[in-house]
Amino acid sequence: DTFINVPGLLPFAILAQTGDRQRLLERVAEQINAIADRRTQNNVAASTAILAGLVLDKVLIKRLLRQEIMQESVIYQDIWEEALERGLQQGLQQGVTEGEKALILRLLNRRLGSLPETVIGQINQLPLPALEELGEALLDFSEIDDLLEWLQSH
Repeated sequence: DTFINVPGLLPFAILAQTGDRQRLLERVAEQINAIADRRTQNNVAASTAILAGLVLDKVLIKRLLRQEIMQESVIYQDIWEEALERGLQQGLQQGVTEGEKALILRLLNRRLGSLPETVIGQINQLPLPALEELGEALLDFSEIDDLLEWLQSH
């Protein structure tokens, strides 16, 4: 009960008890809602959610800890910004790779004619550096066997 009575310790309460954690999280949520300072309330809610995630189901956590409060937390916002940046970088990288694949397939079709589906599948599996190499190498291809040989060696 010491954890429940001290706002700064509320996030740790769920880890300290091994009994009915759901009921404890309900009590912790009540205490968090009673915190007068909105910023402290936001940060304690976000911290509690993070630690509760180690031992409880996220659906239960979201139900008991109001998400809009957690979203105002500087911790939550920092995690969100980092995830957003990572997602943006991955999306850009994927877009570049897909664009490179499309260009190389168009160039290969123009140079060698229609490609078999198995060859297209192999090209679609290539990482970006190999696609870039293929983009240069295809300038020297005169027949499908040149492409097949290149794919075999990469």
